[in-house]
Amino acid sequence: MIRKYGNYALVLALLVFSFACKTKNDVEAFKEAEYSLQSVDRVEVNGVNLLQKKSPQDFSFSEAAKLFSAFSDNNLNATSTLGLNVALGEGQEDRTMTVTQLKWQLLVDDQQAMSGLVSEPVELRNGLNTVTLRSPLKLTEENGHPNLNNLLQLATLLNQDKTARPKVTLQIKPTIQTSLGPIELPSYINIKE
Repeated sequence: MIRKYGNYALVLALLVFSFACKTKNDVEAFKEAEYSLQSVDRVEVNGVNLLQKKSPQDFSFSEAAKLFSAFSDNNLNATSTLGLNVALGEGQEDRTMTVTQLKWQLLVDDQQAMSGLVSEPVELRNGLNTVTLRSPLKLTEENGHPNLNNLLQLATLLNQDKTARPKVTLQIKPTIQTSLGPIELPSYINIKE
């Protein structure tokens, strides 16, 4: 009888070990992948399409009022559609990953300008992924308050010529769904432009 339970325990231990190995391999594959931003097809903040804005003068009075009101209440929300290329290593091409939560931050000249959290699941695979993300925005504060000029600068930054704009870095920190449950990567991953 003890031997029978011992055999069940051994089989259970082998199953747990195999799931743990697969989970580790999945996490490592996506942690070591190269991520590059291929396109930004849509960026809206509280319903205002920022891709149509090249300067502060391009904002209508109602758009500026809408953004200022949301900014004053610290209630900014973004919706964006991105073309994200994921390049997994050789032999990893058939893997997929479900991101259950995605922390992100935008750095301008290596200083954090804004951050957010995407809490809707996103499925990633090797190759080009078209991803629509919805996220609340948190602007970096100065003297305890977000700066409206920073918001307008960030809004027009998207349409500036790459040679004229400052260094912009998008970083992500995904939580990946695995066979053992969700696992958050320990550090941010830079997205290449």
